[in-house]
Amino acid sequence: MPLLFARPRRVMLAVLVVGMPLAAAVAAGLAADNAGESLREQGSAQLSLYESNLRTELERHAAVPMVLAHDREVADLLRDPSPERVDHLNRKLEAIAATLKASALYVMNGTGTTVAASNWNASPSFVGQNFSYRPYFQSAMERGEGHHFALGTTSLVPGYYTAQRVVAENRTEDRPAGVVVLKVGFQELERAWSHGQEKVLVSDRDGVVFITNVEGWRYNALPRRLPVTLPAAAVPATEEIPTLPWAFGGASDRITLREGNAERRYLLQSAAVPGGDWTIHALTSLAPVATRAQQAGLLAAAVVALAALTGHALAQRRLNLVERLALQEEARAELERRVAAATAELRATENELTQAAKLAALGQMSAAMAHEINQPLAAIRSFADNAVVLLERGRPDAVRDNLAEIADLTDRMAAITRSLKGFARRASGTLGAVSAAAAVGQALALLEARLRRESVTVDTDLPPGPLLVTGEDVRLQQVLVNLIGNAADAMRASPHRHVRIALVAEGEEAVLTVRDSGPGIAEADLPRIFVPFFTTKDAGDGLGLGLSISHGIVEDFGGSLTAANHPEGGALFTVRLKRRDTQT
Repeated sequence: MPLLFARPRRVMLAVLVVGMPLAAAVAAGLAADNAGESLREQGSAQLSLYESNLRTELERHAAVPMVLAHDREVADLLRDPSPERVDHLNRKLEAIAATLKASALYVMNGTGTTVAASNWNASPSFVGQNFSYRPYFQSAMERGEGHHFALGTTSLVPGYYTAQRVVAENRTEDRPAGVVVLKVGFQELERAWSHGQEKVLVSDRDGVVFITNVEGWRYNALPRRLPVTLPAAAVPATEEIPTLPWAFGGASDRITLREGNAERRYLLQSAAVPGGDWTIHALTSLAPVATRAQQAGLLAAAVVALAALTGHALAQRRLNLVERLALQEEARAELERRVAAATAELRATENELTQAAKLAALGQMSAAMAHEINQPLAAIRSFADNAVVLLERGRPDAVRDNLAEIADLTDRMAAITRSLKGFARRASGTLGAVSAAAAVGQALALLEARLRRESVTVDTDLPPGPLLVTGEDVRLQQVLVNLIGNAADAMRASPHRHVRIALVAEGEEAVLTVRDSGPGIAEADLPRIFVPFFTTKDAGDGLGLGLSISHGIVEDFGGSLTAANHPEGGALFTVRLKRRDTQT
């Protein structure tokens, strides 16, 4: 090659040797920062979701000890623990615990001795055991409530204890009558977390892991450099507790985890659980960040190489035109192929990260959506089942009506999802004008299959025009479903099963009545019919909360719900609601 072209060649080699690694390093660093920030935001959203799952699991059963602490039967038992009362409460606690899928539910007297428990007929049983040394008992006795996570000394099963103090009426002593305790485990929560991509763990104030979706990490100690909200001195130094196999990198939120013979890097994010001494941690794989940085570096290096080769090709323009063009086109085609491949891989990685962010947002809303759309889903199933039967009977018009109802329900489900604010939140429940007659129709549609199966006939007396009341459509339907379902339950032993529903306007009120042809309500039970956990059904057939919840819903609407026996027989429930002039 002539000396004239020696310098362009040296420049090209310098660019390839120095420029390509420099450009690759800069591009990889910028891409890693951007991908890391995106992964950090995604991890933060997932951590918030896991923390919300944990808080929901803790709060889900918090009301049970509180309600039982005000139950007259519990107070009577602590005042006079006769064998009959102990046996009755044992069976009641057993039914409640089975429904809640709780580990144990028990009542302790003022000295810490268990007098009734859901595991009364199990071995070992809590009945007769004294747990006065337990922190949850001492806290409940002193402050009214107590919470504690510990390994059961009798059952040897770990769980979270929620305790509520019981104070008997007309008691002269200062000491409380006793404590109601609910013990729940976290196996279902850990199984739900195991479906996620993150490694999740919860540590206590001593830095010991007690909830995790990684088998083998439970009851291991956290490494000392973990950025928890508690002081480092709180982490135990004992050698009896194994330490998690982590190694920290340069940054405090980057760790290397030994998994078998391989080492993988993770992003570590932690948050304190409100209302306790727990900290929740999430480990998110950094593999997508490394992949994106590598692809960005390759793309930058390819661009620099393309520029250098292009410049060198221009400098060599005096060479043989045919040979130069052939070599240049060959090199350009190869580089363009590599650039296109790197660009395609980069775009695929960006799409994966975007999809992961969307799934994280969907995960934040899943808990609230599952609760709010449960009733429309049940109705859709009912209408779909009816449509199959109607198709078999050759009634296409009725099938079309059922499909229209399904379309309306899906629109309602869409409205519910649009109204969700943030992750794991309910809809606001704003009151407005709703059609009481339409609510009756929807409730009957939901119960149509059951009523037909149990040979229950329904007679309705509804006004021809719309009668609007103050309320909320879904919750009003919930009240009606509960009242009609209870009526069907009450008539199981009756030869004639008939429900009459009437709706009339009385001044500024709308009066809705539900009457059945059953045996009616015992006079002694009428004053307690709306008391939480009061039920006349067999154990395991209900918790006695349906009428209490319905009573609260109607009161939220500014109305009233009463129960009585009809003079001609059967139970009569009356719902009074405020009338509205226009629908909003």
